Amino acid sequence: MTSAPTRQLNWAGKAVLLFGGVLPGIATGTISVMLPGISEAFGGGGESNLLITMVATAAGLGMMLGAPIGGYIADRVGRRFVLVAAVALFATFGLSAMLVSELWQLIAARLVIGFASGAMTATYVAIIADNFDDKAQGKWVGFNASIAVLFVVLLNPVAGALVDTGWRNGFLVYAVSLPVLLLAVLGIPKRDPAEDEVPEQTNLMGLIRAIPRLGQTALLATIGGTLATGTVLYWPFRFRELGITSAEQLAYHYIPNVMVVFIAAFSYGWVRKWLSVNQVFAVSGAISAFGLLIVALAPDPITAAVGLTIEGAAIGLMTPNLSIYAISIAPAHSRARVVGLMKGVYYGSPFLTQFALEGINAVAGISATLLAIAAMSFCLTLYMLIEMKRGTVVAPATADKG
Repeated sequence: MTSAPTRQLNWAGKAVLLFGGVLPGIATGTISVMLPGISEAFGGGGESNLLITMVATAAGLGMMLGAPIGGYIADRVGRRFVLVAAVALFATFGLSAMLVSELWQLIAARLVIGFASGAMTATYVAIIADNFDDKAQGKWVGFNASIAVLFVVLLNPVAGALVDTGWRNGFLVYAVSLPVLLLAVLGIPKRDPAEDEVPEQTNLMGLIRAIPRLGQTALLATIGGTLATGTVLYWPFRFRELGITSAEQLAYHYIPNVMVVFIAAFSYGWVRKWLSVNQVFAVSGAISAFGLLIVALAPDPITAAVGLTIEGAAIGLMTPNLSIYAISIAPAHSRARVVGLMKGVYYGSPFLTQFALEGINAVAGISATLLAIAAMSFCLTLYMLIEMKRGTVVAPATADKG
């Protein structure tokens, strides 16, 4: 369990936690509307197609690396240093993307943007754990995730309108990071890493004892990341099979999913008053399995959209739940590292699972692939039921403080 916080954030620090999650969302959620303009500007086709795809995927690779490295540095040097540096990198390379003249330069900028985003996500969760008691942690983690979803939905048409005036102008949305940087400087307290220092022997023994839990965290993050980001690689093709070929129509069918993700994440703190972390995982797995089952077997696009919307509830609950689970198993001196490990695996999970899923897709098709992900979700539910039967439970937030 997490210990009681020893400090409190001022208004600026709380504002960073509320709106700072928007920045990683911009890195991953707005690039899709920019890609057609980038492709046209750099003469899409042949080798350029691969490079343009890498413009989109480079941020994910950077996040996979940035989360564990940023978490490690945050534990050693301090949360403030990492967060301010990460937001500054995000702003610098995000806005400098407007000046590039070669695709490789844009890919490199996106890699750094992703690295900074990954470091931010690990640090945000660690700051929440440092400054709020167990009852409030779920609420703030949920706020950080949900507001990011909402703002990315709102910023996508803005980015699209900017791209229509020139592809470089789309990167002006990265200017959102400038007020976040100011808030981080004003609101995140200085933290002396020596406060949490422990003897090296204790660190080593603690690491040995923590190996099973760290492995479980990685497994849960793999499943959660596959559900949150991996399914995006497949459900659009399922809708194409059902006759939805227009990108605009596809977006309309996707909007309910996004809004349910927002509502579920925003409500996570309230849910945690009633359910343990294990129960949230179990419920999320069951909801995801049910939703994906509907998408895979739907006879028409409307039914598939209903299934996709149901699956959104699972994503909205599972994403903050992973952060709370990581907080719950980590001592204060290694909290950001554990969260960073979880986030790194979460972001890298589509790369880890795509080989098996692509094999299923090649042999049996899109519906079978979605059914395989549904089976993964159902296995999560079964695993958590077994864990609860064994008595390994992170209790509801109302009981966390004893």
